[in-house]
Amino acid sequence: MATVFPKSARLPAGQPQGAYYTVSISQTGYDLGDSTTAAGGISPVGATDFAVAPSNLDESRRIARGQLRFKRMIQALAVRSNFRIVNIVPTYSTDTADTNISTLAFGLVYENDDFVPTFGTNVDGSTTVTKADYIRDKIAEVLNTSHTEVMQVYNPTSGAGLISNESITAAAITTNLTVLVNSITVTEVAGFRVNLAAELDTPGAGLNPTAE
Repeated sequence: MATVFPKSARLPAGQPQGAYYTVSISQTGYDLGDSTTAAGGISPVGATDFAVAPSNLDESRRIARGQLRFKRMIQALAVRSNFRIVNIVPTYSTDTADTNISTLAFGLVYENDDFVPTFGTNVDGSTTVTKADYIRDKIAEVLNTSHTEVMQVYNPTSGAGLISNESITAAAITTNLTVLVNSITVTEVAGFRVNLAAELDTPGAGLNPTAE
């Protein structure tokens, strides 16, 4: 009897499975204003998550822009394969809503990263040669694109702090594409994939992976 491992279907007998990438987005070089559409960075943190609420409506809109970009990033990264976010760490100088985010770090665990391409071109013209490069490319594309969507915005000027729905535009985060691309670091975590010799990705019979 022989055991034939389903390598092409990415169904590992060992654990862990999938692929794990760490992402860090340094945002100190981004627009740090309040009222400009390029401001807000990228962050999942909402106005009500802070210990000190926003002092004005412009600050609340800036926070909503960061949330919108984060939402669009998730959509862009999920096109090729299902994944989950782990160990998310949004870093601010203080726990005050009027403070800009300085770094967003998180992990991406892809269910099947065979569907993640290893080629392409980033917004600054650099060439994609690895899956980590592709993930960085998709994040850079989101941050270099203008997005408009109706978002929930905390209104601190209402007295009671009401939540209102507003059309929010999050413009390209910076015009310096070199700064943008260099601000995003993506690294695959070695050893997370299955490492049984029989399960290593070596296509048989002259076959190659079908992902782009």
